[in-house]
Amino acid sequence: MEQFINFLFDEWPLSLAFVFIVILIGRSYLEPIMTGVKNIKAQDAVRIMNNDNTLVLDVRLEKEYKEGHILGAVHIPLGALESRIRELDQYKDSTVIIYCHTGMRSKQAGSILKKHGFKDMYSIDGGIGAWTAANLPINKSEKRKGKKQKNA
Repeated sequence: MEQFINFLFDEWPLSLAFVFIVILIGRSYLEPIMTGVKNIKAQDAVRIMNNDNTLVLDVRLEKEYKEGHILGAVHIPLGALESRIRELDQYKDSTVIIYCHTGMRSKQAGSILKKHGFKDMYSIDGGIGAWTAANLPINKSEKRKGKKQKNA
């Protein structure tokens, strides 16, 4: 044991790098457990969205949303999600696909949703950028609020 401790101190840059790598790897495994959000590819999101009970939630800023969003997505910016969470009550037992620009805000949104009882949540890995890179369609006109709208 003493040799191990001496090694750690003698080779502190190597030890520090090892700890850093372990933290990064551990975080990638623990994050879905902590946030309740599983990462999925854009193409997998499309398959899940084909289920009528799926909510697609855009948590980007208004400006980002207007630049292009997934057709049928409910738009609630991350900063307003906590105060507007009741708008999503009807989706509590549904599958929720959350997306933002790159995926970081989606994880934060997932933590908020988990706290309010949502269970089946996914984040599009790479956000709207991955969606468009996969040549999937975006909409630039529709604005859908949290309450379910009837199709005309």
